[in-house]
Amino acid sequence: METIVSERPLEGGSETATLNATESVQPTIDRRHDLDALRAIAMLLGIVLHAALSFAPIPWTVNDSQQSEVYSVLFAAIHGFRMPLFFMLSGFFTAMLWRKRGLGGLIKQRLKRIALPLGIGCLTIVPAMWAVSYFVSRPSAAGAENAVVWEAVVAGDTQRVRTAIGADEIDAQAVSPDGASLLTVAVFLGHTEMVEMLLDEGADVQQRNGDQGTALHSAAFIGRAEEAAMLLRAGADADAMDARGQTPKDLLKIDFGTTNFIATSFGLSLDEAALKAGRAKIAKQLGTEDYLGSDSGGSENSAWQMLEGLLFQMPVFMHLWFLWFLCWLVAAFVVYASLADVLKVRKVPAFLVSSPASLLWLIPLTMVPFAFMNPAIFGPDPSIGLLPIPSVLVFYAVFFFFGALYFDMDDHEGRLGRGWLIILPIALLVVFPIGLDLVSGSFGIVPQLNDPALNSLAANFLQALFAWLMTFGSIGVCRRLLSRESKTMRYISDSSYWLYLIHLPLVLLAQWYVRDLSAPAIVKLVAICIVVSAVLLVTYQYAVRYTVIGRTLNGPRARTT
Repeated sequence: METIVSERPLEGGSETATLNATESVQPTIDRRHDLDALRAIAMLLGIVLHAALSFAPIPWTVNDSQQSEVYSVLFAAIHGFRMPLFFMLSGFFTAMLWRKRGLGGLIKQRLKRIALPLGIGCLTIVPAMWAVSYFVSRPSAAGAENAVVWEAVVAGDTQRVRTAIGADEIDAQAVSPDGASLLTVAVFLGHTEMVEMLLDEGADVQQRNGDQGTALHSAAFIGRAEEAAMLLRAGADADAMDARGQTPKDLLKIDFGTTNFIATSFGLSLDEAALKAGRAKIAKQLGTEDYLGSDSGGSENSAWQMLEGLLFQMPVFMHLWFLWFLCWLVAAFVVYASLADVLKVRKVPAFLVSSPASLLWLIPLTMVPFAFMNPAIFGPDPSIGLLPIPSVLVFYAVFFFFGALYFDMDDHEGRLGRGWLIILPIALLVVFPIGLDLVSGSFGIVPQLNDPALNSLAANFLQALFAWLMTFGSIGVCRRLLSRESKTMRYISDSSYWLYLIHLPLVLLAQWYVRDLSAPAIVKLVAICIVVSAVLLVTYQYAVRYTVIGRTLNGPRARTT
């Protein structure tokens, strides 16, 4: 009796199933080795992205001594397309599984490959992340030496801080362990003389805190009118947005109960009358009358803000959030597939999916959820909370369902991404620099538009265009270079799921270990990526691949001699 071995590409790896040829009635579907490889590359780029974060001057658990804006650009470039590409491929392989096994087989496989690893990961990997994050966020040796200086900052000892800056004990742009800039801390605590001194010493009035807010955000929130006036005279941006899309003007409206609760958590007690008076002055400085001096509706707003933070912002899933999103998207796909079966819909016209004309509907559709995201971040917002942020879920759903439509095109001719030699250079050398400049001004080559709404619209367009060009271009180049079966790429594809699930605690530990070394940042970054990947590959080979863990992630694997 003839036996057929069928290799099926699935989320996080490839499952091997042995079928009896006389009993199987499932259709034969050619394996897309190129897309298997591309999915693995998207996974492994996540290790590079997270490893680079400690070298970028943006909020992260570990801050390296050799930071550069170059790594902020690297992060933005990878972040701008990696997960959209991954979800597009996820949709492709989900549709493949549906056509191969039917809805029942799809649901069973996704529960095993996605929901089960997510549940186990929340009980193991996520607690490990919390523990490692707590460990590595402790002050380094240099940070410990600066502890006395930070005590002087909190105490309002302006002369001691001035002396420390002059002696290079601390920098005017220093950031506290909880992500607040030196200037923000002085503003928050109301040390007016220190704020003036820091500005004289060259403190960056636009410096971002861990929540992407500025010192002016802090002044508006606490009602520090005198400090706000100093910051505005120094050029503070009254329209700067924090990670939640709030400007200093928006923070003027937060009710006293919420404000006092947050302030007291930092050891600062507020007087309600003083807070309102200070905010009223700041409102005039900012030229706005949109200020709520009373607590009308405050309790309801406060309750909603607390609930919103609990549901959408609490880091429940950490970097495993993509599995949670896939659970939602697969559930939506089941509804889509059921309707497609009832309506007997097999495919849409090819030009809407496999030609450049697809951008005419994909880009506007992608811009809709982008409009609800933080305009200060290039690429989609993070969403690691108990519930997916709706705009982020819709954003990835566009890519996921495009991948499903693309599978039904049966693109054996490789029409999608055919012009990759042109697409990728345009995306990386034209669209990305201009788009990033509109968002953050990183390159200084494109002036901000006078109309903020028009500026935001242009930035959203370029971010959507970049994500799709990189997706199409990546498919094209992998089709050209990786379409043939390769044992090496098969192994990398199989192992990539495990590597991505486990890598982040090890990356954080590696970043912590090298953060005070004087070696160039690029040397440390490459070392982190190589060492962490090597360690995880060893664990995959000897503790995962042929065990129940490996069978759960990728299906059974037979040992080779």
